[in-house]
Amino acid sequence: MRETCRKGVPWRRAMLSMAVTLFAATAWSAQPIQIEGPLRIVLPFGPGSGTDIYARLVAEKLGPALGTTVIVENKPGANGIISAESVARATPDGNTLLFTTNTTHAANPNMFKRLSYDPVKDFAPISKLGNLTFLLVVAADSPYQRLGDLIAAAHAKPERVSFGASNSFGTVSGYKLGKITDSQFLYIPYKSSPQIITDLLGGQVQFAFVDVAAATPMLKSGRMRALAVLADQRFPTLPSVPTMKDLGYPQFDVVAWFGMFAPAGTPGPVVDALNNKLVAVLQDPALRQRGAELGIEIFGSSPQELADYVASQIDLWKALTADAGLTKQ
Repeated sequence: MRETCRKGVPWRRAMLSMAVTLFAATAWSAQPIQIEGPLRIVLPFGPGSGTDIYARLVAEKLGPALGTTVIVENKPGANGIISAESVARATPDGNTLLFTTNTTHAANPNMFKRLSYDPVKDFAPISKLGNLTFLLVVAADSPYQRLGDLIAAAHAKPERVSFGASNSFGTVSGYKLGKITDSQFLYIPYKSSPQIITDLLGGQVQFAFVDVAAATPMLKSGRMRALAVLADQRFPTLPSVPTMKDLGYPQFDVVAWFGMFAPAGTPGPVVDALNNKLVAVLQDPALRQRGAELGIEIFGSSPQELADYVASQIDLWKALTADAGLTKQ
């Protein structure tokens, strides 16, 4: 081997071959990844929900950033299981993404004995998308002027005061409120926030947990009234509405969050390309301002940060569902 290297010819050829290989690899990695599209973003909730409103705002800007068409597809039902499973089973080429919340990726593993998808193994995290503010609301003509009125009514007539929820945040909040106040509320499940609001205004349910984005039109029109904000501080455009902590219930410090996922097996360069474009879109000042008006704190993250966050949230929601007295169905 020493003699061969001393003569130089084989050594020079080996070095030349290595240089060519390295150059080719570098050139390939430098090539921009193009998402052929159309890009399909699947949602676990129906039109008019906070998730739907936010997803369409993001899609409007993400399409031009990627240079392709972006289609938003609502697949509500089964607490987000239908949408999550459809994306988990999709071709992992970057053309099908899940725009979802803590419902599918943190709460469901702690609320169902059997899931048709694994929130960790079946998905490739893209980016966190932000947090969402929820309200406890009643119809404007409701006899319940304060949260205390709801609790007193439930004490007087157990399971006669009902609440509607279309996601894990609302469901767990309702059961948790019942447990810490020793009240028996009747839970009515829904597929989306607009359906809850319709029945709330019609008197089919007495109160509901609805995100600010979905509730805002009814609040502005005076047809609905907010009794509490489920956040650690009052909402800027609703300064007269107390937080649950203001009302003596500091336990309601749970954050509803958004995240974007691709099917597991999506190539790393594709995930990185989607992350780069998405995070850039989420930094748009106009989008962030619109989000703030809708109770959405907009921000992005790395794929790994979302992966770590999901793992921690699954553990958190295990405690939350237990605290609310919920067991797996």
